[in-house]
Amino acid sequence: MSEKKDARIIRTKKNIQEAAVILMTTQPNFSITTLLDKAQTTRGTFYKYYQNKPHLIDDVNDNLLLELTQHIQGQFHVVKMIRAISDRAAFYNAVLNLNTNTSYFNTLMTRMRSQVTLQLAGVTDDYEKRKLMFQWEVVIGGFWALIAAWLADNMDINQTILLQEFTDILRVNTTGATQTGLSLFDFSEVV
Repeated sequence: MSEKKDARIIRTKKNIQEAAVILMTTQPNFSITTLLDKAQTTRGTFYKYYQNKPHLIDDVNDNLLLELTQHIQGQFHVVKMIRAISDRAAFYNAVLNLNTNTSYFNTLMTRMRSQVTLQLAGVTDDYEKRKLMFQWEVVIGGFWALIAAWLADNMDINQTILLQEFTDILRVNTTGATQTGLSLFDFSEVV
């Protein structure tokens, strides 16, 4: 019986969170009433799990960050990131092009920089570490700019071509990128 209750709780919270993602994308200043209508749930149920709207948004952001940051463990997996962003294209378009959720993107960048710092922990030369970090920042800035343009253009090219454009822009030789910040990225296509 408690397994059913747990599954029901999980499903209810997921419905509330998915409704919140849609509203954060389309109506960033949504009301709790609008959310409840969209999630098809009651006010009492909402307040059973969330203290208020900011608490819900923080929880949603954390879940979305977990969804995305799994692809930056070790190296930044470019193809996996593109796919994950594509799965939530409307949300990321709103974040990147409409600035509807700046706290999400700021937190994402902080987590990404933390991951890079871990990757660079073995580099003992401070100059080399700064150089690699600077190169990473340039590449990641280019990545997000390209993603923002791709989303603004309604993803008019497929993901494989997008990856190729990204590597062309960077003039990436993905087999010889061991001495630069590009070594922090995985450009390989995942089958």
